[in-house]
Amino acid sequence: MRYILIILFTALLGACSSIDDDFPVPPASTVSKFSVEVLNEDERRVQFTNESIIPENAGSASYTWSFGDGTTSSEVSPVHTYEAFGEYEVKLVVLTTSSGEIKESAQELALLQSVDIDFTLYYMDSDMLQIIGVGEQNVTADLNGFGNGLAIDRDGGKLYYADDDNLSLNMMNLDGSSPEVLYEGVTGIGSVAVDTESGKVYWTNRTDGVVQRGNLDGSGSVETVIEGLELPEGIAVYNGKIYVSDVNVPPVGENIYVANTNGSGLEIFVAGSWGYGMAVDPVNQKLYFGDQAVYDDPEDNRLKSVSLNDNSDIVTVATIEPIGANGSRTYGISINTEESKVYWADRSAGRIKSANFDGSGIETVLVAEGSPRGLALNF
Repeated sequence: MRYILIILFTALLGACSSIDDDFPVPPASTVSKFSVEVLNEDERRVQFTNESIIPENAGSASYTWSFGDGTTSSEVSPVHTYEAFGEYEVKLVVLTTSSGEIKESAQELALLQSVDIDFTLYYMDSDMLQIIGVGEQNVTADLNGFGNGLAIDRDGGKLYYADDDNLSLNMMNLDGSSPEVLYEGVTGIGSVAVDTESGKVYWTNRTDGVVQRGNLDGSGSVETVIEGLELPEGIAVYNGKIYVSDVNVPPVGENIYVANTNGSGLEIFVAGSWGYGMAVDPVNQKLYFGDQAVYDDPEDNRLKSVSLNDNSDIVTVATIEPIGANGSRTYGISINTEESKVYWADRSAGRIKSANFDGSGIETVLVAEGSPRGLALNF
């Protein structure tokens, strides 16, 4: 078989050569391209290096830069200083004289101040395979496998996290030390939630369509408390109740359910929502959740809240930037009751953002190096 493949490949090359003789390859096109280097973060001074490709037949080229702050430049590779921190869309337009081509490229540039928070924000980076902590305590803990779910036990000083590659639920100290496997053979973990009052850790199992729990210290066996879901993702546990999202294709799934912590009394809490991450604000009695309305409107990607006491009281807190046909999913949502803010991880945009509970004061807290998923706060 190996020799047959070589003969076929040779025949194809001969055919291509014949075609090339009759139909010459068209001339190369102009390509707009550039790289970005932040020269001084505090001064917001940035070097833009033009890497555009201009074929010989295209003639000379002129360049127009738009820096996203209302200013422009016609230099080949300009250095630009921004007046304020923020996020900017930078564009480069290339115009050639002989070929008359107009080519454009764009990049997102985030110039952010150093993370200035008086608590520690943890997030799982599924690209870097790390749990990263920033703020009061800087932590970088390497992981053995991919995962989304992350939860914190502040009193116990522990982080609980999923390892999908190794089919386990794990635990480590808040400083990233002493990682250990709590439960093995656990498939398809979505989100993780901690209930310190009962001494339990809960998680969604996407593979089996169930919600499971175990003891915080890893003793005992895994217990399945909710069955019959299609694709459970987000989970929050509060005041004797489990809130869980089911995100399978409607009309089968796409709901947020509520049940007692033993799994009894399962019923729809919010119908028609497509939520991956969720978190409870215990002070104001609200559940925050991401609603990626991909089947209704791909552009309608929101962070919402709903009253725990009135499930008709649903409020849009923020618009999450839609990226691609499926939007940008928020696997991680966490609440800081001391500063009355909600934090969320925007997976596709690679951002962690925050807002006041009413949706005002939205800001980018940090830009992740990879893809941020689970989120936890230690305040």
